[in-house]
Amino acid sequence: MVETVIIFGVIWTALYCLIAMGFSLLFGVAQVLNLSHGMIIMSACYVSFLLLTGLNWSLGVSLLGGIIGSVLLLLIIYLGFIKKFLTAPHTSMLLLTAGLANIIQQIVILAIGPDTKFVPTMITGGTTIFSVVLSNQQILSVGVAFALVALLVVFLQRTKMGRAIRAVTQDRSTASLSGINAEEMYVVTIIIAGVLAGVAGLMVAPIQTVTPEIGWEMMVTAFTVTILAGLGGPVWGVVIAAAIVAYAELVTAFLISPMLKEGAAFVIMILTLMFRPQGLFGKGRI
Repeated sequence: MVETVIIFGVIWTALYCLIAMGFSLLFGVAQVLNLSHGMIIMSACYVSFLLLTGLNWSLGVSLLGGIIGSVLLLLIIYLGFIKKFLTAPHTSMLLLTAGLANIIQQIVILAIGPDTKFVPTMITGGTTIFSVVLSNQQILSVGVAFALVALLVVFLQRTKMGRAIRAVTQDRSTASLSGINAEEMYVVTIIIAGVLAGVAGLMVAPIQTVTPEIGWEMMVTAFTVTILAGLGGPVWGVVIAAAIVAYAELVTAFLISPMLKEGAAFVIMILTLMFRPQGLFGKGRI
């Protein structure tokens, strides 16, 4: 059992990093609490499914279409709605994006149906690691997730645009005085968050079934990891927070009951808000 928990903990840590990274980045840069983030991830799953099964496009093109779809949807949400609430209280942003999430979910149910959908794996076969049997899709997901996290770190640390995004995160007013266009950085961050959300959906979809409810499950994960990592913290802080949440859920599922797996995330969220509202690595209170 120990080997199983350790190995699957690594898998879900990688996936939780993808699920939470875009939400955390947008929260850190623009202080946008986007509760529709989970539905953006869900949209990538459904767009890929429809392109693959409805239009008979190839798997590769369908997956790319899912990523593009998530980016476009997030841009529409930001430019059409969120942008008008950037200076509003967090409660207004929460209500707005929660409402948008419900609308997106209902549209999916009406247009596609509530039935479970299955997205085929990108790579077939399996591999045994320390007597634990894994699908090659799971191994691929780990590689893709950690590769994207590494690329994001390099982008933020080594590129001019990445440093500009970090400057806006730390102090928007000072960054503006330095000639950095905060609005442009917000849009770039939206695109990055959309790509991360799209890839997250495409990595998770072949591993578990896709339903309209999956968006809220992803949102709880993203919100919990972000709160635990803290606002304005480093990227590796999100990785550590994702590992804590992933292993807490797995241990709960193995030792108590699989039905209480999601409850572990809520417990972590509540304890963090009660005793350390700035998160483990945050620079400001949530």
